[in-house]
Amino acid sequence: RAAHEAIAGFKRKEAGRFEIYLHRVANELVAEAVEHDCSHIVFEDLTDIRENVPEASWHHLWAFRRLYEYVAYKATEQGVEAVQVDPRNTSQRCSTCGFTHEDNRDGEDFECLKCGYENHADYNAAKNIGLRYLRRNQTGDGGGAPVGVRLNRGTLNANGEYEPPAEDSGQSGSPRESPTLNEANGQAVSE
Repeated sequence: RAAHEAIAGFKRKEAGRFEIYLHRVANELVAEAVEHDCSHIVFEDLTDIRENVPEASWHHLWAFRRLYEYVAYKATEQGVEAVQVDPRNTSQRCSTCGFTHEDNRDGEDFECLKCGYENHADYNAAKNIGLRYLRRNQTGDGGGAPVGVRLNRGTLNANGEYEPPAEDSGQSGSPRESPTLNEANGQAVSE
């Protein structure tokens, strides 16, 4: 009985630490969106993933759902909206030319069979998630304003054109060298 209580106490402590971590990630996502004047943070909609991916563990789904909830309420407080889009084929679609094929992705590596674009697979998927939202909403809230996806390094517009960061922006490195927002399955979007 004592061992059972000790294990239960350990599990509660670990769950508490993970909750703190999720809050920290949510705060960082919202802070980055606010810093870059983004109006939306776009997530994959993984509502029905248990049915589609039977090997997905409940705690991964729980963590993603909880992160989205934290970002949604924290973002709202800052005037930013958290939204979800259908993630179908975003990991197999080239964010540069639009070619979609399952062989474009090999684990963490993405290389388009059509145009040769290479990057981290999650970074490519995050760009596609942002683009999917942008193409769904071609103009900004003011009506007619251009839209773009704020990436860790540069901006991607609704046409899929990448603009590297300005020399004095403080951003350095390539998307492949830097951690992606997709580590938390989120993508900041600017309108």
